[in-house]
Amino acid sequence: MAIDEKLAGHVRSALADAGVPLAGLRLADGSGLSSLDRLTARSLAALLRVAWADPTVRPYLLAALPVAGISGTLSDRMRRPPARGHVQAKTGTTSLASALSGYVKHRYVFSVLQNGSPISTYWARKAQDRFATALAAAQ
Repeated sequence: MAIDEKLAGHVRSALADAGVPLAGLRLADGSGLSSLDRLTARSLAALLRVAWADPTVRPYLLAALPVAGISGTLSDRMRRPPARGHVQAKTGTTSLASALSGYVKHRYVFSVLQNGSPISTYWARKAQDRFATALAAAQ
């Protein structure tokens, strides 16, 4: 067994132990950087819930996440209320995919994934932003 396969097995085991659903999940090498990796919105949202519930992880994760309309890769996205300052999320963009996953108002966990045609990255981002904004508007 190659070291990459071993690492992927350890990551898969840790995710399962944390209660993250593994259906539809594919880990090619355990690094999270392989173009062969496949995740589901359900597994990403579950991982975000696990991280939120861990008091040793949550403050570091929140400090690292861009804030809508304010910082990082979200500085030019969702610049108006109700999302501005209330959506903290990680973007993910390749030539074939676009994703936005994170937290809204420390109340909601979300993950929106778009993978490939026929939707362009531009329209995928618009849909992601609308979804996060709708959550921010929810009472």
